[in-house]
Amino acid sequence: MSKKQKTIYYIILFILTLIYWFFNLTPINLRDRGFFIRLLILSILIIIPFLISPSKKKVKNDGNNEQEKDTKDPFDFKNFKNIQIKITSLKDIFKHGSGLIWIPLILAVLFLILNLSSAKIFRSKKYAKLLTVEEGDFQGNIAEIEFTDIPTVDKQTASRLGSKKMGEIAELVSQFEVDPDYVQINYQGRPVRVTPLRYGDIIKWFNNRSEGLPRLIRVDMIDSSVELQDLPSGMKYSNSEPLFRNIKRHLRFRYPFDIIDDPIMEIDEDGIPYWIAPVLKPTIGWFGGLDVKEVILCNALTGETVKHKIGEIPAWIDRVYSSDLILKHIDYYGKYQSGFFNSFIGQKGVLRATDLYNYLAIDDDVYLYTGITSVSTEDNSNLGFVLVNLRTKQTSFYAIPSADESSAMRSAEGAVQEKGYAATVPILLNINGRPSYCMALKDQAQLVKMYALVDAQNYQTTGVGASIKEAMKNYEISQSNRLINEPDADEEQLVDSSFQGKITDLSSVTIDGNTFYYFMLDNGKAEDSAAEKYYENQIFSAPVSLSAQLAFLEPGDQVKIDFYAPQITEDSEQNVSDLSGHKAIEIKEIEIVK
Repeated sequence: MSKKQKTIYYIILFILTLIYWFFNLTPINLRDRGFFIRLLILSILIIIPFLISPSKKKVKNDGNNEQEKDTKDPFDFKNFKNIQIKITSLKDIFKHGSGLIWIPLILAVLFLILNLSSAKIFRSKKYAKLLTVEEGDFQGNIAEIEFTDIPTVDKQTASRLGSKKMGEIAELVSQFEVDPDYVQINYQGRPVRVTPLRYGDIIKWFNNRSEGLPRLIRVDMIDSSVELQDLPSGMKYSNSEPLFRNIKRHLRFRYPFDIIDDPIMEIDEDGIPYWIAPVLKPTIGWFGGLDVKEVILCNALTGETVKHKIGEIPAWIDRVYSSDLILKHIDYYGKYQSGFFNSFIGQKGVLRATDLYNYLAIDDDVYLYTGITSVSTEDNSNLGFVLVNLRTKQTSFYAIPSADESSAMRSAEGAVQEKGYAATVPILLNINGRPSYCMALKDQAQLVKMYALVDAQNYQTTGVGASIKEAMKNYEISQSNRLINEPDADEEQLVDSSFQGKITDLSSVTIDGNTFYYFMLDNGKAEDSAAEKYYENQIFSAPVSLSAQLAFLEPGDQVKIDFYAPQITEDSEQNVSDLSGHKAIEIKEIEIVK
């Protein structure tokens, strides 16, 4: 291969490498696993000219003596279709390559060794310590909230409201679209979701790029108000820019050696949009345990950037740590506390985050909330939950056994099952000192029709309503009924009881939007035969959220119910109805007996 051909080859390789980096934006950092792999591939491409020899054939010269002659040059670009590349033996490779083959081999071995230095099998305890978890006081840390301050707008609803607002302004909707981010932040003491606009297509970008994006959308999560905030100088740096003002490309060219997480947009207290880009650094071995060590702030209007170390970040910034990174660290903490092998053999004390999570606004910070459950059980329950401050990474664990988010959503949906509404992912609130799930109920068109509150510790206790105020009122009524029918810790005379019998009478009543079923049983059988006569013709009640089967019960059906009642003996003259002043006994569980 001639020097000219090698020169052409390396020029083409250099240009293709630059083009690839322009779009891929890999950090030039040996501690980035992706860069190391690409460097290994590039080293192989660099030494290819030294590893390939042209094909040869034997020809006779004038003296009828045979000699080898090159027939085709593998890098003869003029005869590209006729190229025939012949890889020589391993011995010849080292000979022709002048030892260059050792470069990718050394890089491959080094990559393997560096991977092992951060392997979880050897460093599991380090991974578990990426998150420092403190015991939290639920009532002390999470203040009770008024119904007028409950944030009810989720990302999907914010997207619908923002698109509707955009549609009201013809000159905007004809040129721009709404970016689907809708990041939750705190703005001037209010939880809001913000998102920029984006160019409709490449032609509209070309026509509007000099002015930039004229507005951003801000949706208040409490009162659902939407504002199209003016940006007088225009947002020049965004995700919708295809070339050098693309925010990821702009940051990569400014900081080519940093491992940068995906930037998200926030606005400061004056409404100026900034891109917040966490800078990640490995903390375990060579590649492992990525954590945020610095943050880059980029003014979305001017492109000016500044870098802050953790601990020196301005207080108005809410989202330093990404949700994906935090959830990964939570799983590491729950999985590797007792070592790597225990995480899949025995699994003693192994925990994990539940599948759903949401955000809470507390003291002008945004917290990620998720439940914690055991990996070895499938009982739809949480052992507790964690709150993680997304600005400081301060993490608190609340050891409160409760139903998981999915169970709470099904309970809320069951309270209005005849309407077929679907619940949104709940947020966790402190209502009357108890952890409570709050969620919206949407119809098939994704429009919010009702709201629901569910007791996290007793998900059969629910309250639904057409407004948050009504849902809160019904929830308090449901909580009062629960307190009447649950045994008090100081009253030893109340015990778990059960009764099986045939329904003699059945009716349903709607109270403040909640449906309750009342029924009487006879020909029954109790665990204690002495109590059977007291339970016959006694009135029992159950909310429709207890079981979907209640709607299909008819007189004559055999059912088994569980409830709290006084302990009755043969000498007892106390009637069950004395417990609640002749009120119906609310049951805890019902089962149809076939």
